[in-house]
Amino acid sequence: MKKIKPLLLLFIIVAMTKATEAQDLQETNRAGKRLNFVVSPKQKKFDAAPFSFQLQARFMKLFHKRKLHVIIATSSEEAVNKILAILQKKNAMIGNLWFDSHGHWQRRRSLFEIGDEEFNYRTIRDSLSVAHLQKLATYCDTNTSIGIGSCYGGATFILPAIETFPEQRMNGDSLMMGVSSLFNNATVYACESFVLTGPGIMNAGYALCGSPMRKKFKDPIYAPVWERLGEWNCYSGKQGRFEPRVSVSLNQDGSIYVKGKNYLGFAKNKKKLSKKLTAFKRGNYNIASLYRNI
Repeated sequence: MKKIKPLLLLFIIVAMTKATEAQDLQETNRAGKRLNFVVSPKQKKFDAAPFSFQLQARFMKLFHKRKLHVIIATSSEEAVNKILAILQKKNAMIGNLWFDSHGHWQRRRSLFEIGDEEFNYRTIRDSLSVAHLQKLATYCDTNTSIGIGSCYGGATFILPAIETFPEQRMNGDSLMMGVSSLFNNATVYACESFVLTGPGIMNAGYALCGSPMRKKFKDPIYAPVWERLGEWNCYSGKQGRFEPRVSVSLNQDGSIYVKGKNYLGFAKNKKKLSKKLTAFKRGNYNIASLYRNI
């Protein structure tokens, strides 16, 4: 029996893979060959967040390899070249495109990165900065969904003045509109708050929503972020407007899924948030990090 169990497990995995491949193929054909891509950075040194995301995405690709494609890249040029090669080979359009990235609170603006390249509300409209990303526009339309998977990527709140730093708006909405325009009026999703990468992020749950554990985040300076836990903005390029805020997740095949109820719509999550806010302490966040990023 000890020898049979591993073989049985292998048989089940293979059977599940074949079944999901067949389903993906049918869905792709019905949708006019639409593929999903997740773009994540190639790590120069170990980073738990992208490592967790890549591990989960690659595992899901085993079951959805016809539809889900995981792109690990050091630059927008490398990412785009890899995506174009797949699209041209498959003669397909982009269904969903997810940018896995860190947000950088100390820069005091919404952004996402591909390698060392930063895309914010200004650079997203600069033709030189987006020269490579622009090549994907042909493969996008109003049925394409783009996910900015960075913390504060869609933030619209105003950061208060701190020491020598003046009051500043995050401008995540402007970034989202720029991304939509760049990708042929695609629908764009981006978060007002934290984006988590713990277990289960590709199981259509609330794993992307919630809050980090590190001490530095438990400072009143982060109050606008905590007050908006799990809130994602949605900009419809087709309608030319923002839709009501939602909570977002990823399906196993990499497609963006809007939850029926927002994260803070649950009483237990509101209660947890209220409890955490009372424990915040000024000084947990090192203000010096702002000066290191001027």
